Amino acid sequence: MSVPLSEDVAWIAQRHGQDWRDESMLAAIDWLTSLVTREEWGRRAAATDARFQAAKSEWALGRRVPLFDPEDAIAWYIHQARCYAHPANRPDFFEPEGYRIAPVFRRLGQLLPDLKTIDGAEERAARLMTKGKSQPDDGIFELMVAGAYRRRGWERVAFVPEVPGIEQRPDLYIDRTGSRWAVECKRAGRSGYARDQRIASERMAALAHEVSRTAGRPLVVMVRFAAEVAALPVDYLAEKVNRLPDDTRPYEWDDEGGVGVVFDVMWQPLLQILQRDDIYFGSSRMIQLLLGQYEPSVDFSVAGEWIPADGRPFHATSVSHVSVVAWTSMSSEAARRKAQHFRGVIGRASEQLPGDRPGVIHVGYEAVGGNSVDGLRHRLNAEQMRTFDARESKLRWVYGNYFMPEHVTARNESAAVSESTAWYRVGTSRTKQPLPGHMLFIDEEGQPGSHLTR
Repeated sequence: MSVPLSEDVAWIAQRHGQDWRDESMLAAIDWLTSLVTREEWGRRAAATDARFQAAKSEWALGRRVPLFDPEDAIAWYIHQARCYAHPANRPDFFEPEGYRIAPVFRRLGQLLPDLKTIDGAEERAARLMTKGKSQPDDGIFELMVAGAYRRRGWERVAFVPEVPGIEQRPDLYIDRTGSRWAVECKRAGRSGYARDQRIASERMAALAHEVSRTAGRPLVVMVRFAAEVAALPVDYLAEKVNRLPDDTRPYEWDDEGGVGVVFDVMWQPLLQILQRDDIYFGSSRMIQLLLGQYEPSVDFSVAGEWIPADGRPFHATSVSHVSVVAWTSMSSEAARRKAQHFRGVIGRASEQLPGDRPGVIHVGYEAVGGNSVDGLRHRLNAEQMRTFDARESKLRWVYGNYFMPEHVTARNESAAVSESTAWYRVGTSRTKQPLPGHMLFIDEEGQPGSHLTR
């Protein structure tokens, strides 16, 4: 017997109204690409597209080859931003990467009039397109922070020219009547500890997928780790999967490693939609159909056997097997280690600040899945800053800019980002914040609390 799907899950992809353009995003692309010669950009863009087209053919055969050259990651970012923004290129939008690129380029386009008034912004953007092309997130974050200060009424915002090997300098000087500050920006990647935790989680998930595949039994594994993941046996989840009864009862556990459950996949919602539509395999939409909802604060791994749709090698037209592993970390030790990494980032950044004016540091984190818990993260970071020694610098404030690009599941939404900003006073100075109430992705102030959110 067929059970009807709820209205918020039963939709299929819209077939009309797909000729829209994102003009802000296209403006950002035009500005960045104008900062290198037409010949150079033509060559790099063609190489990026050719590699992607070749990779698509390999993916259609089940071979997951790299999609782009990591040495020219900014070219890949621009390729995907253009695929999102222009209807002629949209069929090549690769959502598992593009979902985090599109909101950032849209914001750059919105900030472009302000960026063009900032001393040194064009030179900093040109460096992003050349010397910084393998690590574009750093340069993009600097531009977004500079744009936020200009939008919030600072009369002069200027990038400070670099003198590598001679003198350490901040990224920005900002000035307005009666106040002048030095600003340092750090786009923080995962620490070595966080990378180890992520790798351990993925290895654990892979073994659970293998048990599901070998048994020919589509399964869901959901776990909240209480221990540090890297300290657990690599077969921790696989061993739980092997305990699942032969009937339809789920298996639940609660031990020192964590709390979790294993149960059979509920196929019907996915199969009903696949009768009328293709689904991006492993996407948030597929997870929503398999679990009934998609939670962006959870990490997911999806594996299975499926047939790619004609001309759309990333979309499944039918699925014969699937398994899902979902996890979050509730380990207090893991959170403490991440807070220590935050302190280390601040220590390195403070060395860039001068001693002749107050300083502020912006640390940008891209929160992916369950790698951050707002309340605990904020408390531990605040503890670290209360005892921080700024030494010769006049560091007064630290902003933690956290943004989480979202794999959207709404029918008429294609790109979204959640953002929170936390602020930490350094030392006992009563100097007022230089950028109170600010957000990087919107002009309005966020919702107040221990940190701002939107």
